[in-house]
Amino acid sequence: MLSKVLSSAVLGIDAYLVEVETDIDRQLPSFSTVGLAEGAVKESKDRVMAAVKNSGYLFPYKKITVNLAPADIRKGGSAFDLPIAVSILAATRQVKSDNLANYVLLGELSLDGSLRPVPGVLSMALAVRKEGIKGMILPRENAKEAAMAAGLEIYPVSNLKQAIELLNG
Repeated sequence: MLSKVLSSAVLGIDAYLVEVETDIDRQLPSFSTVGLAEGAVKESKDRVMAAVKNSGYLFPYKKITVNLAPADIRKGGSAFDLPIAVSILAATRQVKSDNLANYVLLGELSLDGSLRPVPGVLSMALAVRKEGIKGMILPRENAKEAAMAAGLEIYPVSNLKQAIELLNG
């Protein structure tokens, strides 16, 4: 089971798109993140696992591999929590994958599934607009900053469940 979700990261003052790929395999349960993930990104597995379960979704106890591409650029921060969670839920068919390519997702997850704001959203929104992607799904507290990138659809959410409901239409 494979899924892909778009996210973004900041490098200096510029941002770039990051593809969050998740593969779930029927092997001994494990969770690994590859693609030059640093500190908070590697710690995301615990936040994601708790947030998924506490939001009422099924967390797959299988071998989970998350790849953050491009693999040659370091990725840090907690903004990848939401896209990793959505990618896992899409790989397990709990999220419709039809329109995932239309949105960039970002946000730090609390253990209860609520979203916390992340830094660098304006740079990310400008990069998303430049790439011609429809919109962004992000923490409600980041919506005003993202809206400064005119012409981009902004979907503010308060928690993982709202993001999933939005994607499942």
